[in-house]
Amino acid sequence: MMVAGMVVSCTTDDGWDEYGDVNNQQPMSGSTVSGGNATTGSALTGSLATFDVAINTASLNETETLPSSSDTYYEDYVETYTPTATLQIAFNGNTATVAGEVDGVTVSTQGAHVTVSSTVKNVAYELSGSTTDGSFKIYSEKKFELVLNGVTITNPSGAAINNQGKRCYVVVNDGTENVLTDGSSYNMVDGEDQKGTLFSEGKLAFSGKGKLQVYAVGKNGIVSDDYVFIRPNTNIYVKSTASNGIKSNDGVIIRGGVVNVEVTADAAKGIKTDGIVQIEGGRVTAITSGGTEYDSDDKEYKGCSGINTDSVMVVTGGEINVKSTGVGGKGIKVDQAMTVSGGVINAIAAGNNLTDRTGSDSGVSAKAIKVDGDLLVEGGQIMARAAAHEAIETKSKLTMNAGSMAAYSSDDAINSASDMVINGGYLYCYSTGNDGLDANGNLTINGGLVVACGTTSPEEGIDAAEGKTLSINGGTVIGIGGGAEAVSGTQQKAVLSGVSVSNGSYLTVKDSSGNNLFAFKVPRSYSGATMQVSSQKFTSGSTYTLGTATTASGNDEFYGYIASATVSGETELGTFTTSTTTSGGMMGGAGGGFPGSMGGGGGRPGGW
Repeated sequence: MMVAGMVVSCTTDDGWDEYGDVNNQQPMSGSTVSGGNATTGSALTGSLATFDVAINTASLNETETLPSSSDTYYEDYVETYTPTATLQIAFNGNTATVAGEVDGVTVSTQGAHVTVSSTVKNVAYELSGSTTDGSFKIYSEKKFELVLNGVTITNPSGAAINNQGKRCYVVVNDGTENVLTDGSSYNMVDGEDQKGTLFSEGKLAFSGKGKLQVYAVGKNGIVSDDYVFIRPNTNIYVKSTASNGIKSNDGVIIRGGVVNVEVTADAAKGIKTDGIVQIEGGRVTAITSGGTEYDSDDKEYKGCSGINTDSVMVVTGGEINVKSTGVGGKGIKVDQAMTVSGGVINAIAAGNNLTDRTGSDSGVSAKAIKVDGDLLVEGGQIMARAAAHEAIETKSKLTMNAGSMAAYSSDDAINSASDMVINGGYLYCYSTGNDGLDANGNLTINGGLVVACGTTSPEEGIDAAEGKTLSINGGTVIGIGGGAEAVSGTQQKAVLSGVSVSNGSYLTVKDSSGNNLFAFKVPRSYSGATMQVSSQKFTSGSTYTLGTATTASGNDEFYGYIASATVSGETELGTFTTSTTTSGGMMGGAGGGFPGSMGGGGGRPGGW
């Protein structure tokens, strides 16, 4: 076999290794799904092609420090609120009893339905006992504390807890289990909202080490017309068969704890907000299984999603596990920008696309992660898989500076509608039917490790839009597919070569001294494919050998890529010598060369 190459000049920045910034990398083995800072008790199993997401209610042992008063959410900590009086409300079947008395607070009961009116501050309400026909409703002009101390409430005709007042501190007492269930139909009051099992007009701030289960059969599970704030060591499970799991107008902020959400209704969202989604710690799992639904207001069909925000999403820590199995379902959907600087995200879209009457995919697409604004990855770990469409897509620009991303899809594994810039980190893409890494704008690689596997011609491992440029200025790059993008505007040496290789074997690159620079385990068989290889380890004018091996091992493994690997069962495919050429220069093509030669001809490799 002949190997032909195009190379251009190279620069290397001091303080950077071949992958980019050595201080910010988080390599992750492709053979496991563990990693990050929140995998204890994770319910994930399998590899990138088969990993699954499951509900996991096991508690986390988290530490927490009260923030300073300058913290945006300082007042959402119940420690900043000091109740001077507590009313104890005990449910017992069809009745409820009230213990305690506070000036400015009136309590009325009708069977086990309790209504509180308050004009004063510094009051706590403690709920206990059980009822199958009761509720707790409060009108409060001041913020208040609501203590759940082993209470079970089912309201057949509405919300189990209905806060028509200000900020509510929900404290779930340690060692208790608390269950709230709404009714299949609601008795509404004129001028009042009542949108779910646990509803609040004001902010909902959750804390405490007990367990809270919320079941929604009529409307949503947990709802705030302001925002929802969840602290470490909480344990919340929401199941909704009617609508969304957790819903808010102004945001969902999760600083820790265990949050599990299951929704089964069509177009339902596990976590839905018009405001920011901010996840800093804990473990969040959201699973949807419903299909699509026609929205008469927007005049379009909409699908489910595990996490959905009309604003921005920011992830700095924790573990996020999302899965949508229905038609058109998405794991994460962000209408504006998304930033990931830490934590672990595992996202699955297992359903098919909803096609319109013309048979195209313009109905509702099933994607693991969809961002309408810019996607910025500065750390953390992302693993995404989609059965019918892109695994990770941004409708704007994608920038990766550190961390790791791995995507598996039948369509483009990772796609940006605009430019894509890789400055560092670890990136792996595998497509069973399209491009591995696809930018509908310029694609620039300045550092990091990029491995992208496309399918047969005309699809490519790495693809920039027609009329745009693919630039490789640093890092290590491996792209393999039916075709290959011309490299232009490049400072680092690049090689393109025709390759036939079988599934499970390793592609290897050695220098003239016989040192193995790296090995890559090919995830599928390729016949006459086009391969792009670029590495900061290449030096101008040197000769390198491309080969295959049956086994490879090493410490630095990332989805089949092994740096400085130890290999066995080697077969030489050919050699290439790096040299200098102008930006945009063409490589030589196959023309009667033989293994170990540079060959002749002047054609382009398949797929150009």
